[in-house]
Amino acid sequence: MDPKDFKKDFIDKFLSKYKGMNPEDINIDDIFNLSGMFGGFGMKGEKRGMQKQSLRLIEQVQKIIDSYDFALTLRQIYYQLVAKQIFSNMQANYRKLSRVCVAGRDEGILPEEAFADRLRAVDKPGAWLDLNEFMETVRRSYNKDKWQNQPKYLEIWTEKDALRSVLTEITYQYDVSLMVARGQLSRTAIYEASNRYKAKSDKKCYLYYCGDFDPSGLSIYESIKERLEAFGIFIHYERIALTEGQIEKYKLPSDPGKKSDPNYNKFVNIYGSDMVVELDSLPPDILRDIIKDCITKNIDSGLLVQVQEKEREEQSKLNKFIEEK
Repeated sequence: MDPKDFKKDFIDKFLSKYKGMNPEDINIDDIFNLSGMFGGFGMKGEKRGMQKQSLRLIEQVQKIIDSYDFALTLRQIYYQLVAKQIFSNMQANYRKLSRVCVAGRDEGILPEEAFADRLRAVDKPGAWLDLNEFMETVRRSYNKDKWQNQPKYLEIWTEKDALRSVLTEITYQYDVSLMVARGQLSRTAIYEASNRYKAKSDKKCYLYYCGDFDPSGLSIYESIKERLEAFGIFIHYERIALTEGQIEKYKLPSDPGKKSDPNYNKFVNIYGSDMVVELDSLPPDILRDIIKDCITKNIDSGLLVQVQEKEREEQSKLNKFIEEK
């Protein structure tokens, strides 16, 4: 394109999009991307229409993605960038990251499967093509209760639904119940939990909790403990994440707490600060290790082997039964 025509095209598009807007509301990335500003004028190796700054951010995102063997949420990627001091912990930067990651996926730089949205899932009942396919599902689904002969019983609780699939990678492996609180629990949920623990009254029981380090997150944990104890559930309760020690050890990014939170003053009085930290900021592999440690230190490996051997025997019988059908 002739430079004069390029200039006229750029000005026309700029006025059409931004006329009458407050200059502070204008996004600089959008300006550079108008009419593919770097298209034909870009540097060698850069994708058409993308700023050099955005490409550098995409490179950092790619490094984070490559360090995990499972998909990450945008918020998990964001907090790791903040922890690496790529940019400061500001909502504007989170929005920028979202735009840049979309652009990176549009351009084929970032892989779609590397991103996870754990809050929005399709809900559909199971269906099979025929009986043979269904029986294959039965074959794969058989799983013996790993805690039936254990002297202990435990559950993992978290307030964050977005971390469900991160945690189930470990809880499924060890046949452990995972409870997602999603805020303050209902009376019904507390009652049902109390019944689960009462059914295990012959065992030493544990409840391990993971939540945000903020006024509400701490309040949820204390509420769970008090309400279960009101039903007679006096067990070992432990908040395993987030803790002050973890925040300091992993240099997790923080934000000022919300003064409108009814638990704000209590939180400040206890910790001497209103700086809060989200559980999502803890790298998922570290969170998994914390969960795994809580499980493995409470499970008798010798008894577990016995159940696993029995499971293999019964699996063999099931396979034979399916094959004969």
